[in-house]
Formats: sequence, structure tokens, C-alpha cells
Amino acid sequence: MRFEMKMPDLATTDSAIRVVRWLIEPGQKIERGKPLLEVETDKATMEVESVVSGVLQEVKADINDEVSVGQIIAVLEIAERVGPSPAPALQAAPSPSPAAQTSAALSPAVPSPAASRPKGMFARNRGAAAAPSTAQNASIPLSVAHRTAAKRLQESKQTVPHFYLQTSFNAAAVIARRDAAGPSKPAWDAFFVQAVARAIEKFDRFGYRFDGERLAKIETGAIGVAIDHEGELYVVPAAAPAAKTIEQISAEIRGNVAALKCGDPEMRRIRPALMTVTNLGVCNVESFIPIINPPEAAILGIGKVRSTPVVRADGKIGVEHRATLTLSVDHRVVSGRYAGEFLGTLVKELEDPKP
Repeated sequence: MRFEMKMPDLATTDSAIRVVRWLIEPGQKIERGKPLLEVETDKATMEVESVVSGVLQEVKADINDEVSVGQIIAVLEIAERVGPSPAPALQAAPSPSPAAQTSAALSPAVPSPAASRPKGMFARNRGAAAAPSTAQNASIPLSVAHRTAAKRLQESKQTVPHFYLQTSFNAAAVIARRDAAGPSKPAWDAFFVQAVARAIEKFDRFGYRFDGERLAKIETGAIGVAIDHEGELYVVPAAAPAAKTIEQISAEIRGNVAALKCGDPEMRRIRPALMTVTNLGVCNVESFIPIINPPEAAILGIGKVRSTPVVRADGKIGVEHRATLTLSVDHRVVSGRYAGEFLGTLVKELEDPKP
């Protein structure tokens, strides 16, 4: 008999629910309790399980469609009439195992679990589904994650009184440290994450956020790393990096990026950090001014390393490998002098990286 499955109440968010992908295709069998489709909200990516056993006959929501609670999303053929169905189970999209994360940290290209599925109509990966041709479409639909990031950054720019400080640092020590590591070079961002975390230990005001008539402590020791994945902005954490080695931080960043690419909902979740670092040096960008990621009090923008003529203390001209640092700061939390001293300490940490 025909069974119409409806979108359950996720009970986690009031935001829109977007269909990311169908995990089986029409004509295939599915058991009750098995994942039927994957959806996305502004909080996480989740799998929706089938509440009955049967054969999927028809899908009522395409990839990238927004659906509401109670809306019919699929039609299944079942063997017999079923009684009242229990509340459909929801689970977060599967996270990579620790072994998979270790492997991912060593390899920049980790296939998603969906990559092994047949490339049928409903098994297309998210990237293909989310990249419509502008030649054929009058507009480009935005994902829930994209809209959430846009809203947060617009509010930040409109409500947070930013000010900006810029300097440069000699990258020779960082380059030498990476070269000494051989083929398994640590990630560039690991050096900035460690330096920021250690500088914040000396300038703890950067660990607070503006909260009306007071400054509230940000309850985390993590430093965030901005990541662009399939055209969308995410921030992955490096937990308590001040006490870790460069190699440990690098492995954590790479492991978290690999998990993000595998669809791990934990890596897609919005979470607070003490500060975010964002690096566009790989894009050949010399300097840029980033927007603060609320509720953080600052964000550090990093430009590319380039050969720069400098006048040394003895008056002679030399060439150094230097990169520009731009610190965007919330003036409600930190003063200009305080931020300037923080930036100077950050330069010292980078020019003398610790083990």
C-alpha cells in the first residue's frame, strides 16, 4: 500500500530545512530506521530515518528544496497497513572514525562517504547540487549555511565598531621550521593559531565578548581557522593550542578539515572561539581586512609571504620574506593601544616559533 512520509519536527532549530541529498533512489528498498535523506539547518547536517520498511516510489522534495515540518517528502510502497508510527529518529550525519581522521590529517583529499555511492539522480554530491549554472538560472539559491553566515557577518559589520591594525612579520623562522620537517610539513595556519593563543595568554581581554553593560568571558580555549569549503564559509577549531606543539596543532586542523569535507555535522556547527585566523596568502593576496566573527572580539587576516626589501639596523638594505597581518578589533572590548601591543607580541611569537 501507499505510505506518505512527512518531514519530522527536528526540534533543534526554527530555521529553514534544506534537502542536501537522498541516500537511496526510487525503486530501492529501505528498512525502517535506516537513513532515507540528509537535511541541513543552520545548526547541523542531519540524517532523517525512514519510519517504515518498504520501497521508495517517489520523492516529493528535490535537492536544495526547502521543506517544512509536516510536509510530504516521500512516497513509499509498504507491504501492509501500519499503525501509528513512532516519532521518526534523527541522527547526526556520521562522523569519521578516529582512524579515518588520522588518515585524513595526512592526506588533503579525503573522499566523502557518498563518493562510493552510484552517481545516480539522487546520489549526486553536494557540490554538484549546489552549483547551478548562472547561464541557465536567473538567480543562485543560497544554502542555509550560506544564509546564516551572511546574516551573522552583516550584523557584525553593522553593529560591531571595528577598527583595524596592520603590520608585517619576518617569516624566515616559520619557513625554516617547515623546511626542517621534511615532506610532512606542518600546516601554515598552525603557526598562526599557536602564536595567537600564546599572545592571548598575555592579553586576556581578547578572551571576552561585549554583552551590554559588561564584558562576558568566552568559555573556550579554542582558536578558529576559517575554511572555504565548496563556496561556503566554516570555522574549524583548534582546541587549547597554546599548550600544543606545531605538529599537534597541524594534525588537528587537517583532521578537522577532513572531517568537514566528509560531512561531519560537528565541524559544520557554529561554535565560539577566542579568535579566528583567516589566511588568503594561498590566493596570492598580499593583505585584506576581515570581518569579526561574533561573539569574538577580533579576527586576524594573513596575507602571502613575499620577498620584501628592508633597511636593517646598520643602514644596509636587505631582502626578507615578510607577510602582512591585519587585525580587526571590536572597539567595545579592546582599546587601540592594547590591541597594538597584542599585535607586537604576536609578531614576536611568529618570528620565534616554539616547538
